[in-house]
Amino acid sequence: MGVRRRGREYALQMLYAMDLTGYQPDQVFAGFYAIQDLNRDAFYYARRLVDGVHGQMEEIDGVLTKYAEHWKIHRMAVVDRNLLRLGLYELMFVKEVPFPIVINEALEIVKEFSDQEGTQFLNGILDAARKEFRPEENGPRAKKKVPVAEPSEES
Repeated sequence: MGVRRRGREYALQMLYAMDLTGYQPDQVFAGFYAIQDLNRDAFYYARRLVDGVHGQMEEIDGVLTKYAEHWKIHRMAVVDRNLLRLGLYELMFVKEVPFPIVINEALEIVKEFSDQEGTQFLNGILDAARKEFRPEENGPRAKKKVPVAEPSEES
């Protein structure tokens, strides 16, 4: 498993802990960092993600509310809610990671930590948000536009 994937899993666990306990990021980082078999590079990536989600929580939750029709944030499963926050943060603010990777990673992680319904729920919301925040990016199956040659004046 790659460093970023492991970092996303750590970030989800930290966001989950913060959501349930009300702890601030530094409190969760300290406890998490004490784990002996922790991948340190993944931890630092997770910390970047958690700090970002925490710092942009109001905006992220606004987007989540917009795309999670008929769902109140506090009624969502804690894992799904925090994985959505993480995925939305990456779509909105971490532009160096292509959107297919953001969405695919979220879907793979939700399979480990949630259920099949969570997979469909996350996919729908993240894909809708992707259209707003990454409209210029083409998906993996998008057809590339081939420029049409203009007729020359000599023809």
